[in-house]
Amino acid sequence: MSTHQNLLRHPFWEESDPSRMRLVRVSREFPPELNPFVRQNVVIKAAGVPGEAPHSKWIVAREGILDGIRHGFITPGMKKVVEATSGNTGNGMGIMCNILGIPFVAMMSGDAPQEKINAIRTLGRGTSLQLLFDSEETTVACARRLGRQDGWYNPCQYDGIWNPLAHFQYHAPQLWAAQGDMALLFVPGGTMGTPIGLSMYAREKGHRTKVIPVLCAEGQEVPGVRTLSSINEDVRQPWKEFFREEDLQFGSRHAAFYLSFLTWPHVPQMLGPSFGLAFTGALKFLRKHRNSGTLDQFRGNDGKIQVIIFGPDDYKPYMALYMGVLNRKTELSAKTMPNLMHIID
Repeated sequence: MSTHQNLLRHPFWEESDPSRMRLVRVSREFPPELNPFVRQNVVIKAAGVPGEAPHSKWIVAREGILDGIRHGFITPGMKKVVEATSGNTGNGMGIMCNILGIPFVAMMSGDAPQEKINAIRTLGRGTSLQLLFDSEETTVACARRLGRQDGWYNPCQYDGIWNPLAHFQYHAPQLWAAQGDMALLFVPGGTMGTPIGLSMYAREKGHRTKVIPVLCAEGQEVPGVRTLSSINEDVRQPWKEFFREEDLQFGSRHAAFYLSFLTWPHVPQMLGPSFGLAFTGALKFLRKHRNSGTLDQFRGNDGKIQVIIFGPDDYKPYMALYMGVLNRKTELSAKTMPNLMHIID
């Protein structure tokens, strides 16, 4: 029996089968204080990925390692698997490689959240961490370069079609089953795998849903999400086949953290800053179409405009960042709600 077949027979793959997990939860309708467009009959809800899997990238990590094994790139006795990560994918791949006995290197930026750095460092065994500080080479480029060495392999979530297919196969069916057809779906964009996979599903199943990626504005930084210039530099996913640049929405760091914080009493799981960024993009998009008188194109037969904001991560890895971004100038209370449209500007 071939060595990769031995790895494929490992019981972990059956134990971690995502088709047996509840991966997506949809919140109740947001109250009026979180929906400035309630008078336009807009319904806003959150779709949270944290469920039985630790985070959305757990499934992506699983599919990336499986894809490498199936194609014979990951084998017993190889030197290293290396992946560029903001933390979640690397954590998942590190755990899986530990289970399989394969050495793993997580390539992370030196300014990554300390909680995510700590999570990689505590994996132990064959997992190691390499941080890049002020390098001319991005973490993605560095991981690609190392992965070309003899005995090394870089799954590369920024390239591999297995990334969007993971969302297509596992997250999308649960999302549409929970919500039904929706008019607008706002998704944070990092590798672009999530928006591509969800858009692929909407197209194949004939849903009318418009999927809208939300990125960081230039000069802003939100964990797990990228700016357009960063995506153009590092991402090789075929996102331009699904989205035009004019379809993209953009948000700021402070708005991302603040908006996610404000939603915590209203969602079944407290979602992280990438969700807040997607919320920012949704509010900007809705305001643009309200002001131009073009909102009705998204209205359903019931007269409502159904909006879902996709949240890949929960808040826990970012608590220190929340306390830093939401500083003394920001009232850390959801009792007195601020004007949401002021926050996003």
